[in-house]
Amino acid sequence: MAEKDASFEEEEDIRNELIVLLLGSVNNRINSKINFQKELFLVVQSFPKFQPLFQFIPHKYGPYSNEADYIIENYPELYNQDKKGIELTSEGKEYHNHLLKQMSFEKRKILEHILKNIRSLYDKLNDQEFMFLIYETYGYTEKSEVFNALMKNRRYLARKLLDKGVITQRRYQELISERNEINS
Repeated sequence: MAEKDASFEEEEDIRNELIVLLLGSVNNRINSKINFQKELFLVVQSFPKFQPLFQFIPHKYGPYSNEADYIIENYPELYNQDKKGIELTSEGKEYHNHLLKQMSFEKRKILEHILKNIRSLYDKLNDQEFMFLIYETYGYTEKSEVFNALMKNRRYLARKLLDKGVITQRRYQELISERNEINS
């Protein structure tokens, strides 16, 4: 999808399509802009060919993509964004269905499976739990405004992740260890 010779407009269309597919993969909103950025980050990690389209940089709340923020802000016909989170508009849902119909059965099933798994697993996390997990797994702490506070609450946050079934007992033990380095 992300062709090297794609124009800016074609790349923007692909970014928009991927965001529509992520938001439309389950029938509920993503609870915050922070969680949206982290879920999209995980999608891009799952599909390396999309990495050139979304330049995730260290930001005050972990990995952040200006490109993703631009899409959400500049396509109000497709996205509702408010204090409750981000979701597709009616037009966005129609576009989502159109995109699915355009895909081959095999590609659609793979994409839907991954997107639904990401949404079902991570939608239940609050911002602090999700940022903690991302920081501990991927880094992106350089410009964080909350990293130190999250690390002070690492035992509590790791327990919440374990109780929600997001991590294993082994990962829980790794997260509560008092090490100072971050996996990158």
